[in-house]
Amino acid sequence: MLPFSKNSASQNMAIDEAIFRLYDKNQLNTIRLYGWKPSAVSIGKHQFIAEEVNINSVSKLGFNCVRRISGGGAVFHDELGELTYSVVTNLQSSNPNALERNYYRISNLLFHPIEKLGVTLDYGQIHCPSVFSDGKKLSGNAQARHKNNVLQHGTILVKFRPKIMYSVLKARPGRTQESMIASVYQHITTLSERLKKDINPQNLAEYLVTDLTERKDSQFTIGELTAEEKRMASRLVTDKYESKDWNYSK
Repeated sequence: MLPFSKNSASQNMAIDEAIFRLYDKNQLNTIRLYGWKPSAVSIGKHQFIAEEVNINSVSKLGFNCVRRISGGGAVFHDELGELTYSVVTNLQSSNPNALERNYYRISNLLFHPIEKLGVTLDYGQIHCPSVFSDGKKLSGNAQARHKNNVLQHGTILVKFRPKIMYSVLKARPGRTQESMIASVYQHITTLSERLKKDINPQNLAEYLVTDLTERKDSQFTIGELTAEEKRMASRLVTDKYESKDWNYSK
């Protein structure tokens, strides 16, 4: 398990991919917790930035933009309000009927400790496999797969800023920016809202690390990236995730 760190969008995606690509060699099941510095927008592998993102607003605000290797939709990653996780493992099954179940099995690793704080959680799907609390979305998730190896990363919303979110994300066709902002307040929640107190992403990460590594039945230990993962991630930042060909092509 890797402790919390804040990185640029290109670094975050490069580290996730390096761990994923080297899984067969290292055989290291890995949980990683991270934030974004600065805030960023990520788009799914099959999306097109110009269709999903207000690029001028991203630039004016000094945010990052990056394409993921996983599917799903465009996501605003708020430096002040989101803890992101990634899990790399081997599921031992490529049965299509098990895909949704495996999403929630992985999600539960991170969300079971959150339930212990008194937050009621449910699992379901809106556009992507998601975690809900009292009917409102708290987390969205996406996967990349190679054979039976899986990279799953997702959001844990601690706070949100819907006006900032929909200044950088484009409204859906037929919807106004104002209606999308109203929809966020209606359909999305945060841990700060659920717990009725201000939560910091780094403090939440530290709580999760402690819970997952120190409980009696724990199979997790705190580690660090291997030298090879660091080298590959560094190359991927330059050659891929800071490349216009990767981020802006259709």
